[in-house]
Amino acid sequence: MGRRNGGRAVTEHEQDKAFGYYVPRKYWASRLAPYAGEWAGVGAMWAAGAGTHLLCADSTVLPWVTPGMTLLGTGLAAVAWKAGAARGMVTRLHATATTALGGLWMTACSIVAPWQQPMTGLCLYGGAAVALSWNIRRMLNSGGDNDGSGGLFDKIKLAGVHTGPSQVAPNKVTVPLALTAGETSVEDVQKNADKVAQVLRLPKGSVRIVGDPDDMSRATMNLVPTDVLRHTQPWPGPSHPGGSITDPIVPGIYEDTEPQRMFFPGDKATGRQAMTLIVQGMKGSGKTGGAKNCWTEILTRTDVNLIVLDPSKGEQSVAFLGEKTHVVTGHQKCADLTGRVPDVITDRSTALGRWGYDEWTPEAFTRHGMPYLILWIEEATRVLEDAALMTRITQECRSAGISVVLSLQKASYRQMSTDVRSQVDGVWCFGVKDLEDAAFTLSEQVIDAGARPDRWQNRRVGCNYLEVPGVDEDRYPIPGRTFTGTDEQRAATIAAHDHIRPPLWAPTAKLLGLPTHPGTTTTTTTATTANGATSMSSGRADDHADLDRLPLPANDDPDTLPADPEPDLPADPDAELPDDPDMALPGGRPTRKQALAMVRDAIGELAAQGVTTFTIRDLPDPALVSRGRPWLSGVLSGFVRDGLLAEAGTDGKATRYALAMSDAA
Repeated sequence: MGRRNGGRAVTEHEQDKAFGYYVPRKYWASRLAPYAGEWAGVGAMWAAGAGTHLLCADSTVLPWVTPGMTLLGTGLAAVAWKAGAARGMVTRLHATATTALGGLWMTACSIVAPWQQPMTGLCLYGGAAVALSWNIRRMLNSGGDNDGSGGLFDKIKLAGVHTGPSQVAPNKVTVPLALTAGETSVEDVQKNADKVAQVLRLPKGSVRIVGDPDDMSRATMNLVPTDVLRHTQPWPGPSHPGGSITDPIVPGIYEDTEPQRMFFPGDKATGRQAMTLIVQGMKGSGKTGGAKNCWTEILTRTDVNLIVLDPSKGEQSVAFLGEKTHVVTGHQKCADLTGRVPDVITDRSTALGRWGYDEWTPEAFTRHGMPYLILWIEEATRVLEDAALMTRITQECRSAGISVVLSLQKASYRQMSTDVRSQVDGVWCFGVKDLEDAAFTLSEQVIDAGARPDRWQNRRVGCNYLEVPGVDEDRYPIPGRTFTGTDEQRAATIAAHDHIRPPLWAPTAKLLGLPTHPGTTTTTTTATTANGATSMSSGRADDHADLDRLPLPANDDPDTLPADPEPDLPADPDAELPDDPDMALPGGRPTRKQALAMVRDAIGELAAQGVTTFTIRDLPDPALVSRGRPWLSGVLSGFVRDGLLAEAGTDGKATRYALAMSDAA
């Protein structure tokens, strides 16, 4: 008994434990027990040799026993060699040599007693050497086997799995696995990944097994001892400021501290295709934060245009961008712009083909001034309603130097057409409610390898899996987390690179109805596309402001539309023609004012007939005014903004318009 502590006697056992040098006897017993078998085997071999000598040394059968024992030892060594084929070469040689030495010992004991020299010395030193060699192997490979003994997998009932030499990196251990053909599959090992983590006392999800695509009998086990994604990682700033969009975008880091990379343009040298991307994650999972990191990175590059569409949140997510890039908000405006994208694809593809490119390259910008284009659509379900349109866009955009990003909470077939999903080759999956939600986008191989975004849901904001072109497939199942920054940091970074960002390519700006420089307005002009088609373009805030905005009727007649306030000049065949592109020429198309008059007359006729709603199909063929359907749609949209018409739903794919004055009539 020792000193008293709080009225209770403190034992020497407790004193030793308190000073830190006491280790329970049970602990040492459990640690040493696995190594006792080899030493017991040495003792058993000595006893067996002694018995053999007593039975055979003075017997007349000794001449027969000696060659028989030699043949028996040789046969057992051959069996050990054959049986060790699946255990790795080192284990095979070790087992065969041990068996052969045992056979020689028994043969020698039939002639010389093991308690006589030199047999006693051979048993003591040779047997100890053999036992120690097996002890050392067991000690080094107690958590696995560097050459195939499979100690780790024996514990989880997968004795057919053998490990090779491990590679150690910061916060990551990579172990090659060899599977016994016909006994164990990669899927069997993947199902037991959590059991491996339990045996190694690692966190759940820290063990991932990835099969070898070229050999089904091999796989790789990745161990991540520390969960570095538990805490947010501060945003370090742009990864390649002043670089090209062909340089990777880095929105976050993997759990092994490697940077996450994504590539938008294609690369013929490596066979990488231009990327279209689905961003999926439940509400609050961190999709918007990841998008902001990407937008900031993109806006620090020299050869790319970014257009952000947000039909639902308005300025909530994109306010920090200010007027540094093209931002379109509102459901109808986003839908209208998306409807013009096919014309942009045709125009850009034709231009690239004329320049000799079958896809966008940096030379298309340096030599011809065409930047790469990224169309990022937040809350994409609002613009995915036209499945045929989005399928066409995702099918054709790559060859035109365009990447489309569709961000939504759940990419189920109700939210996204399977035709669209089949055309998207990149997935950025944040936390989801159920694993079935992740299966809509992540591949089956990645999920089988251990990807489980349902474990985070929205509790680990920014944690994600990245399955995109240009990234090694063995990194697909490795989780990452986006950097955490403030809008002020991002806005300051974007502002610092104002001077290097290219304007929106003029033909694309005209077709989309956007200004070449964000934050400015432009008047409506007729653009000629690369394929010879005509289209209208207008400013973002002042579409049709100075051309198509018509005053309200001066009289109280509700059945008449306002007259053109600027009647055409009288034609004088002897007068010199003014420098006016809208002046009607003999045999030419009508002027803009004449075309507007034709549209007003057609709508007036419908009103006189008692028609209260109509679609663009009810008006004269746009070819009659030689300006095309897009121009006519723009005119009707201008009438809606001026309060002369109102949208009354859709008729198939066409917008139905209502006469705003019909109620008064």
